[in-house]
Amino acid sequence: MQSLKELFNKVIIFYLPNKANYWDTVTPCNIVAKPISIGNYYLDFKSKSIYPGKFDSHNIPLYKYEESYIYHPIVISQYALGLYERITENNGELKKFLTQADWLLNNCVRIDQGVYWYLNIQVKEYEITQPWISAMAQGEAISVLTRAFILTQDNKYLDYAKFALVPFYNETSNNGVLSEFNGIKIFEEYPSTKPIVVLNGFIFSLFGLYDLALLNITDAKELFLQGINSIVNLLPSFDINYWTNYDLCKNSPNNPASYTYHMIHIEQLKVLYILTGNKIFLEYALKWQTYSEKFYYKTKALLKKLQQKKF
Repeated sequence: MQSLKELFNKVIIFYLPNKANYWDTVTPCNIVAKPISIGNYYLDFKSKSIYPGKFDSHNIPLYKYEESYIYHPIVISQYALGLYERITENNGELKKFLTQADWLLNNCVRIDQGVYWYLNIQVKEYEITQPWISAMAQGEAISVLTRAFILTQDNKYLDYAKFALVPFYNETSNNGVLSEFNGIKIFEEYPSTKPIVVLNGFIFSLFGLYDLALLNITDAKELFLQGINSIVNLLPSFDINYWTNYDLCKNSPNNPASYTYHMIHIEQLKVLYILTGNKIFLEYALKWQTYSEKFYYKTKALLKKLQQKKF
């Protein structure tokens, strides 16, 4: 349960984005042209390298969950990707980055030919009990491992990144992240008993698939294109004419995104436009940008969130 201080921060950044803390910082589009090889991460994660929490004795960030500190694959992957963006500025960051990549290698679960990173937290909102896997965690781990491979040319990183594709082929009922929402195939950030589309998590998973596609992994390219087609078909449902939905859940009311996630949606769509050339992504990014610039729309979204008590 979030503290009053955390809640206040989420409210105030609707109007004062520069007051955002580590967890609510907007990470802008970090590419200007379609990449032909793996380079900068797609969003600028430099801020993620300044982790405010605790670390273990090996410099792995720990996530505070209830009254304890745990390892969280998404937190570790985002910290690693932040470090990666700083390697050219400070060679010391390379060692830290590879430490995170090695943690991912040593703390995954191998099932048949697949590699899985489990999250050990409960998500009551989505009726998820621990442990569980996430398309977002899989995708961001892939992005770390492919960059570790580029830096070291050690095939173990690439091999594990390829093994991490297996859950994208498996249904959520069969240890996977693949599901359907209104007949559209989706990769779920939060696999649960009912299909739920979380836009930012879905797109983060696609960034990982694109990294492997850049390394000429055909399966990853096919999964990426499948995901892109699904996002295109789902975009109208995420647009609520004054803001964006954080998620889609069948027969559930609109769930406006926080200011941070609304802005991340915009930055992610800018990336997808650059990667695919599909103008629909740019059109929606610009449309959603206008929402964020209108005081009335911001306030309407904030009041809806406060009414729903969903932050």
